[in-house]
Amino acid sequence: MQQRRKQFVRKVLVVPEAFERYCADFNAGRFYEAHEHLEEVWQFERGPVRDFYKGLIQAAAACVHLSRGGYPGARRLLQTAGAYLAPYRPGPVMGMEVEPLAAWLTFALETLETLGAAGIQRFPLDARPVLAFDPAAQAAEAQRWKAWGFDETGKALRMEVTVAA
Repeated sequence: MQQRRKQFVRKVLVVPEAFERYCADFNAGRFYEAHEHLEEVWQFERGPVRDFYKGLIQAAAACVHLSRGGYPGARRLLQTAGAYLAPYRPGPVMGMEVEPLAAWLTFALETLETLGAAGIQRFPLDARPVLAFDPAAQAAEAQRWKAWGFDETGKALRMEVTVAA
């Protein structure tokens, strides 16, 4: 069997744009797409907000599992998303309020465990919080956290990166 060579592409990432798309897709119920917007930002981040991004990604992934009726994956991701976000409570972090999402993850896990695998179709996914971030506040937060994709003044940079296609 011949191995396929990995393909790479160059693309531009702008962190505030990724946050904006994450929030818009999460709020619209496009959870897979939401998680994809922050995936590459998380991969390049090496600072203290890396786990915050991971928590947001896993929250969206948990919703993918909830919407598809995948009890084990939803339960595991609700737990880990909550654990990743816990140190950032109450927030805000990177211009985003953490508490509404973190509190919902706790509610979601408790509700899911009460419903059990057989009742996952009754999970109230519409009860999730509406996510938003403040781009103006993100600049100060980027300075505070020394976040990837920003200069030392907190100005968002257009980061040209190479990623697997």
